[in-house]
Amino acid sequence: MKITLKDIAKDTGFSESTVSRVLNGSSKISTETQDIILESARRLRYLSPRDTNIDPSRKFLNVALLASDFTEGEFYVSFFNGLNQASRKNNIRLSLIGLVDPEEELQKLIKEISIHYYDAAILFIPEYTQREYVDLADNIPRGMPIISNALIENPVFPTVTFDGYSGGYLAARHLEEQSYSKLGLIQGPFQRAESRYRSNGFKDYIQQYQHLNLCWTFEGDFTFESGVRAFEQYQELEERPRAIFAANDDMANGFMEAAKQKGIHFPGDVAIIGYDNLPVCRHNQPTISSINTDYEALGMTTMKVLREMVQNPEPNHNRLSFVSVSVCHRESS
Repeated sequence: MKITLKDIAKDTGFSESTVSRVLNGSSKISTETQDIILESARRLRYLSPRDTNIDPSRKFLNVALLASDFTEGEFYVSFFNGLNQASRKNNIRLSLIGLVDPEEELQKLIKEISIHYYDAAILFIPEYTQREYVDLADNIPRGMPIISNALIENPVFPTVTFDGYSGGYLAARHLEEQSYSKLGLIQGPFQRAESRYRSNGFKDYIQQYQHLNLCWTFEGDFTFESGVRAFEQYQELEERPRAIFAANDDMANGFMEAAKQKGIHFPGDVAIIGYDNLPVCRHNQPTISSINTDYEALGMTTMKVLREMVQNPEPNHNRLSFVSVSVCHRESS
């Protein structure tokens, strides 16, 4: 049976005109009223007028990827391409929506897409804190399947992400296997969970063995420029590490390019391994060792969880799924 505005009005107790204005995006209705109507429309599986020709039992799902923190470089291209390839294999239409200011835009966008066009949403908001995720969950319509691809400690939304802790652990083991014992770490910003996981995995491996020594740590911000700054500090060290783990490829590349300008050779003078295995790792000279993150595998797991959430809307907020990573050994180490 086709759901109409009258059904939503009966379910919520508001007039059909109020329901219509909310579903057409009016901002003159109170937030509380909007949330009640949007939740009802979602629960009753209302289709907006533009969607009336779509069969509710269709095999395709329309999913919005809401992503923030865009920077120049290869990461976002690789990330979106992997998820897009996985979407096509799972009969999912994926749309990328970039956010400049998630704090201002995200709640409103989720409310809009919960009615118009989309069956579910994927979030990639790496700068969000636990408190901000809790606030988001409290202020969006219930019943909209939402999954996060950015690590949340004690997840607020079901989360699928890479096993950063194992990535750091594998990086340390790889450097030890290459007979390096004096090690350094260029880590990401401490406030980000994925930075802490990668760093903790690296440090925990080192702490197991007396012959390994973490003699230098630099806090970067995942940018090429912070890799350059890391090299500048490295030059001033009295005790320099013989091998370094950079917690992403941009920082590893920045460190290497600055070092090569000073005549330093890899791995003869210093070895390095990055994280993400972006295309730059294959194209650089020398090629860069890196922790491989398979973005299509991330996408396949994400789409599987999303379909399960659409079929079974009962909340499972604490679900955390880690996608495995591996070492890709190249010339830099």
